[in-house]
Amino acid sequence: MFVVRNILKRSSGKIYHSILLRKSYRENGKVKKKTIANLSNCSESEISLIETCLKKKTKEIIDNDFRLLQGKSFGAVYILHQFAKRLGIVQALGSSFHANLALWLIIARILEQGSRLSAARLDKHYDIASIIGLERGFDENNLYDCLRWLSENQKKIENNLFHQKQHSTKFYWYDVTSSYLEGEHNELAAFGYNRDKKKRKRIIVVGLLCEQNGNPISIEAFKGNTQDTQTIESQILKLKHRFECQSIAVVGDRGLIRNKQKILLEKHGLHYISALTLPEVLSLINNGHVNLHDFTQDLRSFSQDGVRYIYRCNAERALETQRQRQERFETAQRKVDQENQRLREKHKVSAMIAKKRIKKVLKKLCVYEWVSVNVVKRQLVLKIEEGKLKEKEKMDGCYIWTTDLSEKETSDREVYERYKDLKYVEDDFRTLKTTFLEIRPIYVRTEESTRGHILVSMLAHMIVRELRSAWVKFDKTVHEALSELSFLCRNYILFPNGKKVSCIPEANESMAALLHAAQITLPNHHEEIIVPVVTRRKVRKSANI
Repeated sequence: MFVVRNILKRSSGKIYHSILLRKSYRENGKVKKKTIANLSNCSESEISLIETCLKKKTKEIIDNDFRLLQGKSFGAVYILHQFAKRLGIVQALGSSFHANLALWLIIARILEQGSRLSAARLDKHYDIASIIGLERGFDENNLYDCLRWLSENQKKIENNLFHQKQHSTKFYWYDVTSSYLEGEHNELAAFGYNRDKKKRKRIIVVGLLCEQNGNPISIEAFKGNTQDTQTIESQILKLKHRFECQSIAVVGDRGLIRNKQKILLEKHGLHYISALTLPEVLSLINNGHVNLHDFTQDLRSFSQDGVRYIYRCNAERALETQRQRQERFETAQRKVDQENQRLREKHKVSAMIAKKRIKKVLKKLCVYEWVSVNVVKRQLVLKIEEGKLKEKEKMDGCYIWTTDLSEKETSDREVYERYKDLKYVEDDFRTLKTTFLEIRPIYVRTEESTRGHILVSMLAHMIVRELRSAWVKFDKTVHEALSELSFLCRNYILFPNGKKVSCIPEANESMAALLHAAQITLPNHHEEIIVPVVTRRKVRKSANI
């Protein structure tokens, strides 16, 4: 590195002086130069000290008390902000104070999941204010106000994001999940179908609407006791009126799109792709519309009353189902062995009560239809009903998909493939709920704050998806890569007279590879913004022990 003194004379006669810290390097056999920092505001003694440092005159450096100081983390926050710009999130949010706080919440959700209080405390470690251009301070109460602002402006934000892109797809995917809550005072919390299998926990229902490859375009929170089918209508109206979609098909699983939902879609001029439940498949077989021996590995189809039915038998899935059925039976047998051991050791234990307990186990394991339990000489014996088991095995791997799209509009293969693309929505839920963003625990109570929190999670997930795609060739998770880039901090050069110069250091080889893959170039210098970020609520004393 070296110091360059430039003199630029304009036609007006005005002369500009600039002093730059630069370095030279080779790229493809050519010598190039790169500016590291602008030293124009430094005094002559400070510049002289830097020149001395570059000449490696260590004694003079020690005599002048030259020091380096590490500042706040810069690298990970800068990348997240650049991706938020790239995806149009910054533009969709706007430039208001609440918009900047929303961006703060999104970045905080990715870096360190937690409450609004913990998000405010991130200012001590991350240079978020400088990167997002925040010009006034705040506390955790402002972040809660921001959640309400997000809830009020969710439609506007989602519409802006949607219309920023050209959408050529004619398919949209929708699915729902649930998230349980530890508390009892959330306004959307209610007892319902808990997919997390948490007993006696209230839940909220979350619906996610996606376009191709699971890219989310809208998210919505419902009260915990809302049935899945009741969430469809709002998505239809959203696609039809807010997103102005025409002649599109909604793809949903067999539990979401039932007869009433199909009629509703037809009423609004939209199509559907779904699947049939097992009773519906058996009804078609019993009525002679399709024969069981027609189910093969190849896709076949037939039409009836303007509806197409595409069917096949997945041999791999059939074997997997049989293996799982056998594993459940073995689990039931182990429970029976434990009960029998208890009956042998304790003569006062009732065999009939033990039988009732095993019946509950059989029902829980979904084997009660073809397995029965009997008491023989105070011992429990499981009996497999071979006839019922064979009837059950006949339908293993057999599926029927249905759509009102004609064969000219969509082939059988495309209907099959588009339905399978629901796996991308399931992957979105996996990221939102468990593996990375952790939508729970939900540290809010009001309906508006809950909806705002859910929207923050979706916007954060959009960034995570893009980062995962950019870093797919690295043997690292997004969390690991961001943790590594978090070590890239703003640095300060401290001078004896108390002045300091800030600069962004160069990334090491591993970090540089991540930045290159993300198509991000770190600036040599970035203006520092210091705003007062405080927390009204302090950490409990017991938490410090």
